[in-house]
Amino acid sequence: MMKRFGIILVTIALTSCISPTGSAPPVRQYVLEYPTPNAAGGGGIGELLKVEQFNAARLFAGPSMLYRKGPFRLDAYHEYSWRIAPAEMMADLLRRDLRHAGIFRAVLSPRDTEEARFILEGGVEEFLEVEEGRGRKARLVATLTLIDLSRQEVTERVVFQKTYQSEALFQAEGASGFAEAMSRAMTQLSTQVIADIDAALKQTGR
Repeated sequence: MMKRFGIILVTIALTSCISPTGSAPPVRQYVLEYPTPNAAGGGGIGELLKVEQFNAARLFAGPSMLYRKGPFRLDAYHEYSWRIAPAEMMADLLRRDLRHAGIFRAVLSPRDTEEARFILEGGVEEFLEVEEGRGRKARLVATLTLIDLSRQEVTERVVFQKTYQSEALFQAEGASGFAEAMSRAMTQLSTQVIADIDAALKQTGR
């Protein structure tokens, strides 16, 4: 009798997860989209840069589209999500933008086997929708580190480490509005990263 009762409970639990049509409601997936920023001026160098896979704070490690409406609370939309995790998406976009900028002879991914003089590492600290007052905005916070492996002293290999914060107000409602605002925030961040890398290389004599 107890075994039969347990089977009934499992059946009820499974049934509650299924919509009336017999299948779970679809989850719509979104990505960031924006034109590549303008190329950096001053010409490039004949060196390789490898953009490593970025990491993320545990709260932002998955593909959930997160939002915050007040302190001590972080929620996720259940009907839509990012296509891939924010850290992966951000690394892919920065890799694309740095290739377009023309600062380096080539910009590599972690899958490439070539040895690179420069390494770009990153970590996503915030990637969410925030509501403040009457407005909503996308907030992106990430820390990036540029490393020069040609330097003999390990303690001198960090060219720079900087935390970037970028925000953009929503111009439309819903998930598409969130994705569009985050795309503008990412554009701002990418533009600043490219400018900082270019300036750092000029200071070190490339």
